[in-house]
Amino acid sequence: MKLTFNQLKGQLDKLSDIVVIYGEDYYLREKAAEQIEKSLNLDFVDLNKEVLAQAPMEKITDACVTMPFMSGRRLVIAEDYAVPKGRDQKEREIMENYAKNPTLTTMLVFVTETLPSVLDGIVNADYVDCKKLDGNTLEKWITVFCRKEGKQISPYDARLLADYCLGDMSRISTETKKLCDFSDREITKEDIDLMVEKDNEIKLYELANDIANKNCDKAFLSAKNLLDKGVTVSALVSSVYRTFRRMFYSLVSSGTGQKEMASYLGVQPFAVAKAREVAQKFSPVKLKKALEICAEADENIRKNINNNAVINFLILSLINI
Repeated sequence: MKLTFNQLKGQLDKLSDIVVIYGEDYYLREKAAEQIEKSLNLDFVDLNKEVLAQAPMEKITDACVTMPFMSGRRLVIAEDYAVPKGRDQKEREIMENYAKNPTLTTMLVFVTETLPSVLDGIVNADYVDCKKLDGNTLEKWITVFCRKEGKQISPYDARLLADYCLGDMSRISTETKKLCDFSDREITKEDIDLMVEKDNEIKLYELANDIANKNCDKAFLSAKNLLDKGVTVSALVSSVYRTFRRMFYSLVSSGTGQKEMASYLGVQPFAVAKAREVAQKFSPVKLKKALEICAEADENIRKNINNNAVINFLILSLINI
């Protein structure tokens, strides 16, 4: 059975004795493991729960054959499982042999960011995909959490908060709690801007948006803010290039799915969504020209041309394409 994080809660009583939790969102992986543990109603948790970090498969399966102590079930959690070098086939064999006849009193749960081939497609195993949640789900989560805390937040501001955190639930959870503690009854955009540090990736898309809107003053301010945060001129130019590159490919490949495009570009799906949003303000020809301008700026840095001059010329050139 293959489940998303949102589907897990309704299927807890139907899970097999082997579950693989994987995906990019650490917060969701941890919450998924917590939900499974809670559903087992373990007695004497300290004795009937064993957590193994980066353990080989033999040690993991050996832990599973231990009988529970005065409890109906036992839980073994294998965190951050990674295949030892050169042991792919052996590890797979051990896992497959155990999966054919798992210990019925033990729930084995793997928690890993990526799904290794050793664990993919195991018979009698269920899979929980903890990829980042979509914008609508994040907006709803923030709104509901704030309501439970006696606070209000508009759908726009909830989405803004999710964007500032790049859709990462660990950050969203922390920042939402902080805002609820700080704010009065209503959480506003001003509260979010004051309390939540934007990810640099968001700032880069804001810079691209300022350039698209030909807002010279805001573009210079956006670049200055990034430099003030410790981003070097060379890194800023490279980041601007990568941002426009994503926008270019996102625009010319609009028929490609967000997940597929993210995989091709080596970024998170959220980055593709933001790239497509800002790219609508450009034409493919202008985005291609922007890439040439960024390449020229990078070359000027290598020629030891004054850094401030490079940044100023880069922004002015991009605004005037």
